[in-house]
Amino acid sequence: MHPITTRKFRPTEVNIMESVIDTPICDTTHTSEEAQRWVDVARSLAPLVESEVPQADQDKVITSKVVQAWKDAGLYGVMLPKHLGGAGVDAVTYIQIAEEISRQDASAGWVYGNHQTGTLFIGMLLPAEALRELIGPNADGVACGSGAPQGPFGTAKPVEGGYLVKAPKRFFGSGSQHATRVVSRVALLNENDEMLIGEDGEPNVVHIWVDPKHVEWKHDWDPSGLAGSGSGSYLVKEHVIEEKWMAIHDGTEFPNDPAFTQGFTSVTTLHHVGTGLGLAKRAIEEMAKSARGRRRGVVPSLDEYPLFQADFVRVASLYQASRAFILDSYKNLWEASAEHRMTELHTALIEQAALHLYRSLDDIIATASLWAGSDVVAKDGIFARLNANARVAMSHLLVGPQHAVQIAPALLDDWQRSSRPVHGNSNHD
Repeated sequence: MHPITTRKFRPTEVNIMESVIDTPICDTTHTSEEAQRWVDVARSLAPLVESEVPQADQDKVITSKVVQAWKDAGLYGVMLPKHLGGAGVDAVTYIQIAEEISRQDASAGWVYGNHQTGTLFIGMLLPAEALRELIGPNADGVACGSGAPQGPFGTAKPVEGGYLVKAPKRFFGSGSQHATRVVSRVALLNENDEMLIGEDGEPNVVHIWVDPKHVEWKHDWDPSGLAGSGSGSYLVKEHVIEEKWMAIHDGTEFPNDPAFTQGFTSVTTLHHVGTGLGLAKRAIEEMAKSARGRRRGVVPSLDEYPLFQADFVRVASLYQASRAFILDSYKNLWEASAEHRMTELHTALIEQAALHLYRSLDDIIATASLWAGSDVVAKDGIFARLNANARVAMSHLLVGPQHAVQIAPALLDDWQRSSRPVHGNSNHD
């Protein structure tokens, strides 16, 4: 246990374990003061997180010491509703926590984000009984792994006691080495080993969450960046799984909790925006520190040089604009989810904000490195880490430019509606 605390606490701690509310009241008015308290908790662990980076790089996953410190500080289950033992914070507050952890170390932020967002899928897809068992009495259980629809899937055949699972290797199991349950995907079979086909003519493939004792990690993560994210492959061994750990039935049993009704895209994007913001903020911090009083050729003090100052203002503006867009989009989506009025546009806007952030991150990292001079040379230096981590983070499918094509119709329709003339149609020469 980290010496900063000897028990689990939350900044707004109340006695919430005595009763369970069937229809919880959703509080979407988290103040900036509350968010700052949570950020301060995360920041208090920065010395530990940063000191564990070399070990995490060597192990290829964040250390158990760091994960336990996060749990002891109450940072796990923050988005889980209070009636489940969580802190009940909104997405905006969560993003600021994840940003701070990612600022300390991008791999740490990547794992933290995967642990928090991955666990929400249990509440979205499985019975309430399974969620309560997973998170446990401290609401700090973790579900994560490679749950993306891409990649190979196994099979699940009904047998006595549940389903017999056979699954191939899954890739990119970020942080799953610390999980309470590890996700995989299987196609459902009948008793005759025949694959069940859905209404779309495709195999009926569902997510399952497996006890780690049935998982074999392949230890094949040797990346150019995000070395401590533990994003290698794993194999789910053949075993029988209980039906409650299979996403066979549609719908959440928590229809009044925005944490579980915000939609799959919102949850997966949450993971990426926290990491991206943390990387961008750290790059700008390091850019400012590197330039302080630094001589660069004929320039006696870089931070007093107008060209540098103009570039600094530009990238700092990119960060602030990206951050404001993300926080505003998630605030609107969270409130809409709580009030059961979410639309396709809410989701499209958070995807647009994420794409904007990662295009901005590319510029921020490149500009910070350009002005850092010889500070970028050391292979174990902060600029080398920022470059390597950002390049891997930016390569992820969910923040790739192809998503612009997918969200363009909803965004274009919104702009066309808002700019439509009151009388007639101006679409002519």
